[in-house]
Amino acid sequence: MADNEYNDEYQFADLDSMGSDHLGDEEPIAGGEDPGGKQPRQGKNILRNALIAVILIVLAMLGYKFFASYWANRKAADETIVPTITTTTQSTPPVETPPVQAVQPAAAPVETPPPQPTVDNSQVTQKLSDLEISQQNVRSEVNSVNSQLGGINSNVNDLSEKIASLNREISVLANKVDQQSNQIAILTERTKPKPPPVRTVVTKPITIPIYYIQAVIPGRAWLIAPNGSTLTVREGTQITGYGVIKLIDPNQGRILTSSGRVIRFSQQDS
Repeated sequence: MADNEYNDEYQFADLDSMGSDHLGDEEPIAGGEDPGGKQPRQGKNILRNALIAVILIVLAMLGYKFFASYWANRKAADETIVPTITTTTQSTPPVETPPVQAVQPAAAPVETPPPQPTVDNSQVTQKLSDLEISQQNVRSEVNSVNSQLGGINSNVNDLSEKIASLNREISVLANKVDQQSNQIAILTERTKPKPPPVRTVVTKPITIPIYYIQAVIPGRAWLIAPNGSTLTVREGTQITGYGVIKLIDPNQGRILTSSGRVIRFSQQDS
């Protein structure tokens, strides 16, 4: 397609150059000039036509390069998207240059587009096979991991059952220990030695004798008890239950003792 466009542009350029040549030839006839001044004007027309042809050729080459690079990039993109395209060697057909009537300079060499990259189907198939092998390996590893996890779960279940049974046995043993401790406590209470019986000692109350004054003189006194017993005392004498006699007072009829008790006359004597 790029070659056809290039040929069409080249043909249009040739037609333009040929048209300009014919018009140059007809100008003197239309103007009514004589054939003697035709040679210089024809030389100028030839130069002008040559310049126009060179410019058109350059423009055609630039357009060809642009379209060739565009189609090459598009084909490369298509080949990268579809990697299963069969490899074909592209050959550019020779460019046919139509004859040019005017004198033209040597045309620049036409650059052939670089060969398009080809896709190696063997490499693609090798990569696909490698990917399949790696996927199979990954699947086998996943299956092995799943089997290991299943074994671990079964082991965990067995251990949990064993732990539960051990806990039951421990609770049974704890109950037995409690029962045995209660029995031991009962036996220890029974085997304790009994304390000896406490003997109650009955103490007879001590009766403190009561004395009354029977007769008294300065420094001396005679005392009599209710049972009729008599006692002669003076200052400093010790009496049971009364202590030491401190003072004998015949005027008031009393005897003071160290215990604070006072011996007086009996009420019968008053």
